[in-house]
Amino acid sequence: MRAIGREIRFIILLLLLMGLIASPVKASPYISSPCYCLMDGESGQLILSSNGDETRPVASTVKMMTAILSVEYASMYEEATVSSHAAQTPEYSIGLKAEQKIAVGELLKVALIRSSNDAAVVLAEHIAGDEGFFAHLMSKKAFLIGASNTRFSNASGLPGGEQFSTCNDLAQIGRYAQSHPQIKELVATRQSEFKHPSYSQPLRISNTNSLLGSYQGADGIKTGTANAAGKCLVASATRDGRHLIAVVLKSSDRAGDCMRLLNYGFKESYYQQIINASTPFKELRVLNGQTPKVKIYPARDLYLWVGDNSPDIEKKVNMKYELQAPLSKGQEVGSLEVYADGKLVESMPLLCGDNITRQANLFQRIIKDFILP
Repeated sequence: MRAIGREIRFIILLLLLMGLIASPVKASPYISSPCYCLMDGESGQLILSSNGDETRPVASTVKMMTAILSVEYASMYEEATVSSHAAQTPEYSIGLKAEQKIAVGELLKVALIRSSNDAAVVLAEHIAGDEGFFAHLMSKKAFLIGASNTRFSNASGLPGGEQFSTCNDLAQIGRYAQSHPQIKELVATRQSEFKHPSYSQPLRISNTNSLLGSYQGADGIKTGTANAAGKCLVASATRDGRHLIAVVLKSSDRAGDCMRLLNYGFKESYYQQIINASTPFKELRVLNGQTPKVKIYPARDLYLWVGDNSPDIEKKVNMKYELQAPLSKGQEVGSLEVYADGKLVESMPLLCGDNITRQANLFQRIIKDFILP
C-alpha cells in the first residue's frame, strides 16, 4: 500500500511539473481584523477588501489628513503659537505649553512619528484658526481625493463628534499623503529628533509603526489606537518598484495582519490583462453605411492585480448600439468603465476600428449607374 501511495504522489508531482494539472492556488491570508483592505499604491486598485466600506472610528490615522492640509497650506518653516486649548489636549501629547512657538515642520514630525495629539491641534489652529473649521476642511479634502465615506471632527483622532472613516478610504488617503515628499519621508522614519521648546536639547522620538525596520520595504504610514477604534494601522511597503498599502481596523494583531496582507500582495497576486486593445470589444450595426457593421476597440490595454479572492471585475459600456455613417477610424463612439468590487479603476474611450463611408441614396445610385460613364 505504501508503494502505491508513493507512486500516486510521484505521478501527481510529474503532472504538476508537466503543467497537465493546475497547482493549488494559495488562499487569502487569515486576518484577525474584521475590516481590512490591500491596495496597489501606484494605480489605487483594491486587491483585497473585507468590509472595506464599513464606517468606523479610526483613532490617530486621521493625522494623515492633518498632515496633508499642513503641507498644502503652510510652510514647514512657519512658526505656530500653542494655544491654551492645544496645551490641554489629552494623551498622547508631547507636553507643549500655551504661548510656546514652534515650527510647522517640527509639529508635523512629532504628529506623524510620535502621534502627538497636541501637535496636531496646534497645526489645525495655525492653519484654520479653529480646530473645528480645520476638521471641516479635512472632510472636504477627503471627499475631493475619493474618500467619500469619511468625516472628521478634530485633527488628532481623539474620540468625540462625528468622526469616522473606512479601510478603503484610509488606503486612498494614505496613498495621497505619500505623494507629498515631506510626508513620505516622515512616515518612513524610524527615529528622529524633535526640537521641543521646553528643552535645550532635542528629544529622541521613535515611530509608533513597528513594521519600520522589521518588515522588508516598509515605508509608512500611520498607527491609531483608541478604545472604540481598537488598534488600527495604515501600512505601506515598496519592493522592486512595487508599492502596496494595507489597512486593518480594530485588529488584535495589526502588525501581523498588515504583514500577511503585504506578503499576499507581493507574493500571491499577479498582473492580469483585463482589456486587450487589439481585440474587438463589440461589433455594431452601421446605418446607411457602405459596410453594414463595424468593429469597436478599446482605446488601450488594461492590466489589474488579481489573486485568490480578488475583487469582482465589472465592465460597463456607454454607447449607442446603432451607429450612423460616415465613421472615421479611431473615432470615439462610446466609453468603457471597469470596476473592481464596485470601485471605478479605469475609464477609457471606445473607438471605431475602420473608415465607414455613407451609402449613396437612390438618386445618387441612378446617376452613378446610368448617367455617368
